[in-house]
Amino acid sequence: MNSNQWESSYRRAADQLHSPRTMDEKLLANARAIKPVRRINSSNSRLLSKAASGFSAIAIAIALLHPAQYLGATPGQIAPQGNNREQGLERYRPKPGSLRATADGWHKLRAEVEAGSYIQLCAQWRRQQRSPAEEKLPADLQAKARQHCRLLP
Repeated sequence: MNSNQWESSYRRAADQLHSPRTMDEKLLANARAIKPVRRINSSNSRLLSKAASGFSAIAIAIALLHPAQYLGATPGQIAPQGNNREQGLERYRPKPGSLRATADGWHKLRAEVEAGSYIQLCAQWRRQQRSPAEEKLPADLQAKARQHCRLLP
């Protein structure tokens, strides 16, 4: 049987089913008599909910407006003078000669290794193996050198 036949046979069978009118009226009357359960302390819970909402709003306002959040901040951090994106980003760029810019002397070598070029790393590692006075590679670069470099005679 295809779907049209199933559907038509279902409709014929559904048309033959009827419930007595009195039964329908009794069910409807019983359904109307059902009322939701009321909590005894519903007014107290509403009052508590309103109080909690009020205290939450006050706490948020205090956290946002309290001057303690700005302690240690410079006026430029609180309200920048210009809205230019470059000026805002310039603040976070390391200055030449600053501690952050010169702190990692291995930055150039690490960048080459991350790019997939191990030539300079292997050369440095070989120099270190031959001469104990040579500056030692950091641990992460030594591990990469052990993986990718061979010691040549």
